[in-house]
Amino acid sequence: MSPAIAVADEATGDPSVAIRDGETVLLMIRPSAWFIATTSVRALPPALAAGAALALATLDESIPWDVRGAVLASVAILLARTAWQTVDWCVRLYVLTDRRIVVRRGAIPEVLECQLSEVAGIGQPRRTLERATQTGSLAILMGPSRRVRRARRAPRRDAHTAARRTRVRVERAMEWSVVCDPVIVRRTILAAVSRFG
Repeated sequence: MSPAIAVADEATGDPSVAIRDGETVLLMIRPSAWFIATTSVRALPPALAAGAALALATLDESIPWDVRGAVLASVAILLARTAWQTVDWCVRLYVLTDRRIVVRRGAIPEVLECQLSEVAGIGQPRRTLERATQTGSLAILMGPSRRVRRARRAPRRDAHTAARRTRVRVERAMEWSVVCDPVIVRRTILAAVSRFG
């Protein structure tokens, strides 16, 4: 098992991720430090647009700043985004138990969870920056359990109604972003879903 993957059979020790009675922690990981860089890069286009707009505004003599101020404003936007993502990275935690998936995320921490029986699958988006850093993200696909989907497929009278009832959605809030060894983590989650879900 990879050193990036911590397995625990006791409570997480973190009061914001409450482990319920009789629940066993199967996997507890944090995102890679690359999370800070790969998520901060998303602020680059808005920062460049703001800098360009401020630089264009300096053509008017009545505007009280110059091009240097426009560049500093762009840099300030990037630094603020990086600081926000650094705090988010320090707080972020992904937990897999024998009953549910828990994600603690955000610079202002929030805890999200879903039952293993609600997990329809695990997607693995291919992002260029993550491939370059040898990390990956895992998208939790939520929907009816496999047993419910199988039961709904049996009496197919109306194909459109059956397809609408068995739709699976990607729950973006539950995404495990920029994790090391995403293939191993994905296999571990799928094994838990098939065994306990």
